[in-house]
Amino acid sequence: MSQYHVIITPRAGRDLEGIHTYIARDSPANADGMITRILDGVGLFEQFPHRTMVEHRSRKIRFPVRSLPVPPYLVYFRVLDDQKVVRILHVRHGARLPPQGFG
Repeated sequence: MSQYHVIITPRAGRDLEGIHTYIARDSPANADGMITRILDGVGLFEQFPHRTMVEHRSRKIRFPVRSLPVPPYLVYFRVLDDQKVVRILHVRHGARLPPQGFG
């Protein structure tokens, strides 16, 4: 089985920083733990990038947006099979509406 390279976009990186900052106000240890859980989940994409459901599909976009639940957050990403790349697009709290503009 070939391995995929996981890329965290700048936007997703800012999301992770914001999540850490928010949780760290009450508990730095819990903030570190949550980020570790998210990154561990994303790390599984190296071997199993298609293991989640498609969140958004359109004829206009070549690669559908998928999501991975890491409660209470959702990680939104695309699998670029021709490049063997998984691009992490966004990380949001699951209670929020899905992000717009994935086209």
